[in-house]
Amino acid sequence: MKSKFRELETKELPELVNLRKFIGVGLVVTGLAMGTGELILWPHLAVKYGLGILWGALLGITLQFFINREIGRLEAATGESFFTSSSRFFPFLAIFWFISAFVLYIWPGWATTLGTILQELFGFGNYLMWSWISLAIVLILTFLGKTAYSILEKALKIIVPVFFVLILIITILSFNLDNFVLALKGLINFGWFPQNIDLEVFLGATVFAGAGGLLNLAVSLWYKDKGIGMGSYAGKITNPITGKTEAIPATGYRFETTESNLKKWQKWIKLITLDQGLIFWLLGLITLTLVSLNAYTILTPLNLVPEGLDIAITQANIFGVYWGEFGYRLFLVMAFFMIFSVMWTVLDAFTRIISDILYVNSQDGPYQKPLKFIKKFSIHQLYYGLITIFVVINAILIPLREPLIFLTLSSVLGGLVMALYLPLILYLEYKILDKKIRAGFITQLVLFLGFIFYLGFSIYLIIN
Repeated sequence: MKSKFRELETKELPELVNLRKFIGVGLVVTGLAMGTGELILWPHLAVKYGLGILWGALLGITLQFFINREIGRLEAATGESFFTSSSRFFPFLAIFWFISAFVLYIWPGWATTLGTILQELFGFGNYLMWSWISLAIVLILTFLGKTAYSILEKALKIIVPVFFVLILIITILSFNLDNFVLALKGLINFGWFPQNIDLEVFLGATVFAGAGGLLNLAVSLWYKDKGIGMGSYAGKITNPITGKTEAIPATGYRFETTESNLKKWQKWIKLITLDQGLIFWLLGLITLTLVSLNAYTILTPLNLVPEGLDIAITQANIFGVYWGEFGYRLFLVMAFFMIFSVMWTVLDAFTRIISDILYVNSQDGPYQKPLKFIKKFSIHQLYYGLITIFVVINAILIPLREPLIFLTLSSVLGGLVMALYLPLILYLEYKILDKKIRAGFITQLVLFLGFIFYLGFSIYLIIN
């Protein structure tokens, strides 16, 4: 049995010609952040404990900017996913990533939330019916596109800017200078906690201010599908029904660090930094702050705390106060689109992770023999087949709700995998990348401090 992956093949680093063509992954991760931290976790915390805790959001999203950029760096240099690169040196990680993905993302929490929103919006049916309809729409949209990624990104290019503009308008209408100053101070109020804060929820919100868990690692799969750097040789996952499929290599490539390639490399790194810095970090942080500020300004006088299954419905009052019934329903519509995009993105990431692990390890490496039955399927067939199966599993699990023990395990595991892969990122850069294209000292320091933070979070959760 072959014990190792084949060596990275040497090829010329492609030239970055069209900047606009390759921008977009940051928007996908921002959509994840807006539908989780912005709409669910941080408004809840802001109303309950005040704006002085927003420093946790700044800390979390900043750490994730560095993580996402370094995941992008590894993909751009090799054209491989992080799951493949890490399995090159630690084969057992393929099994770990596989199991972790299931534990973290098989639960249909987003579908349940969408069901409650649509039930409130339309005034008939029940959350179960609307949850199933939401899941069905994901499948329909997935199979409409020629490539798995393109239609998701196109949808988010509409949803994210529209949501941001609406939040900006509401901020102007509800502007309160004292609260605005409180929010700004809260962003730099590092280490401050109100006495009665639920520390588990706060730490969880900080850890997942952005994507969190394995979703940050899925950035490598989205960049690969867009053809960033050496990913230009990797090919795209294409709908085997509506699109023309292409052969997808199981492993990646490397390039010589010649003067010509280094000039091209600087352009790719600037692209990734711009994508994650301007779109994910800046746009995400501003939106998160404004949504929390509006929730605090408008909901606190009404004695409304967004929590539980009605967390989005309660926040509809943010628009309702100024625009009446129309505003109330408009917020529900936008909340639906934002959370729907999260569910769709998570299902896409989950399916990509599982498909990538199964496909790569059936073609190469130490698990070829036990996975030989997978070898007859292309990556295209695996992706579209698995996303159908996962949607059906989600639909079956909705009536059961998520068992508390699995939700707790999911939260702990999310922090643990992040604590694991931060030092792993640095290790892989050392082993795979020429020192001329590795991260600098500041980035290395931030990732190390992030490792301490995520590890501490996980240990705290386990003890409690």
